[in-house]
Amino acid sequence: MGASFHGTLRRRGAGFFVLLQLLSSCSGFAAPVKEPTAAAEHFKTANAYFEAGRYPEAIKEYRYVADQFPNDELAAEAQYRAGYTGIYFRNTDSDYGMAVKDFQKLIQKYPNSSWKDPAENWLNVLTQWEVIKTEKEKLKSDLQRLLDLDMQSEKKRRELK
Repeated sequence: MGASFHGTLRRRGAGFFVLLQLLSSCSGFAAPVKEPTAAAEHFKTANAYFEAGRYPEAIKEYRYVADQFPNDELAAEAQYRAGYTGIYFRNTDSDYGMAVKDFQKLIQKYPNSSWKDPAENWLNVLTQWEVIKTEKEKLKSDLQRLLDLDMQSEKKRRELK
């Protein structure tokens, strides 16, 4: 029996080993398929609401995930998405105050989460937005006061003529 017989045997043995591996991976030895958790189902529903433009329902579902499943891996992301959805530009019912609370809650409950930094960034943006909004209102008030003074001055000027 020459070298070619042993080479053929090795190739067939390697093929048999590969076949055995494939069969064992298809049997009960394979890792079980992970069923979606209740948190994942609610998160999926929240995402569907968001995609459909049903933002109040999406926020409610995201908050449900964060509140009812606080130890689930999706909880911090759900808390973030509740805040983000509250300020989303297409959300005509935007509520910046509630978004701030959602982001603050995330930072407090999940200080080691990868969602903490984006939440802090949004808090900074929203804080600056409030400062600008307050300054804008003050400027409008000041401008109105100046216009009123100008009108009074003009009226007095005409009376003196």
